[in-house]
Order: sequence, then C-alpha cells, then structure tokens
Amino acid sequence: MSAVRGMFAAAALAAGLVQIAPGAAVAQPRPTPAEVDTVMVQGAGQITVLTYKAKFVSADPVTRHVVLEDPSGRRWAVIAPPLLGDLTFFRNGETLIIRVAPGVVTALGKARQGKPGEVMNEVALDAGLPGWPEGFGVREVTLTTTFVDVNKAAGTVTFEGPDGGVRTVRAANDKVLADLQQVEPGDLAQITYLEGLAVNAVR
Repeated sequence: MSAVRGMFAAAALAAGLVQIAPGAAVAQPRPTPAEVDTVMVQGAGQITVLTYKAKFVSADPVTRHVVLEDPSGRRWAVIAPPLLGDLTFFRNGETLIIRVAPGVVTALGKARQGKPGEVMNEVALDAGLPGWPEGFGVREVTLTTTFVDVNKAAGTVTFEGPDGGVRTVRAANDKVLADLQQVEPGDLAQITYLEGLAVNAVR
C-alpha cells in the first residue's frame, strides 16, 4: 500500500474523529494506540511513533466519505483528501496497521485571515526523507489553526490538525523556536509541519 494511502488511514484513526451511530454523529475520545515507540530521526531528533489497528469498513467514492472501525467496535468517519486517490483500492473488512510519527514544525506565525482547520497546502513526499523509519511516507502540511498550548521552554506547540487530532510538535530549528516565542495559546496561526505516516494491510 502506498505512503499516500497510509497518510489517510493514519489521519483518520489517529484523530478519533466522529463516531457513526444510527441517526446521529457523536464526538468520541481519540483511540488508544496499540503501541507507543520512539525513534531517532535525522534533523528532527527523537520522534514518538504511535501504532493503531483499524478495520476498513466502507467508502463512498463520490462523496469520499470513509468509515473505519477500531478493535472495540467504535466507528469513525472522515472525508478522504484528494491525495488519497482512488478509494476503490481499499477492501471492505481489511485490517490496517497504522503508524503515525508527528515530526517537526518548519514554519509558524500568526494568521491574519482564514479559519481553523483550513489546509493551505499539503505535499506528499512519497520517498520519505533521509533518516525517517523505513516504510514511512512523509507529508508536509501548511494549516490555519488555533494553538491549544505553547510551551516556550520545551520549544513545542500543541494544535488541532486538519483531521481533528491534537498534535504536540517540536520546533525544527532556531528560527521556528524564535517565532514560537511570539505566539500564545488561543492565537489563530498558520503552521507548517512534517508528519511521517505508514500503513500495512493485513489480508
């Protein structure tokens, strides 16, 4: 399965998006990772890798509405981004092993316009980047979002990603670290970050 397909599956499960229930959609807590590991990545330092397990339930190729199910039977819906490609490649009932590696913030600043959750740009780097774990694709996302937390001492920022999942990501360099000192929780901001994602189908 390609890195691009892995990006969608990882984003959908890791976010803990919306539970599908008869006649209603109810917000649910994020799924619990089956495993949590750390790896050293060149240029990014120590990165946490979250491993999830989900079943692919269904997809509507027209609306791009996709449903996943975690091992406890809870279901989540997500709108698949265009970069995922043809949804018919997924098989209903197949189990997905999904790994998510939140990387680093490469740029940030206060946003003068836009709304939270608006993706300004997304680039899939299918070949990954030097030093990232084998099998991971890497995507670069530029997003308008509201900061949930800013830890200036640790050099990290916490924000809600485009899939609804909250991420805590570290500044990639001194320039980003300096810019981070100028923002506060609650600020509307534009942020660019790297994220490693991988998926394997168990059939």
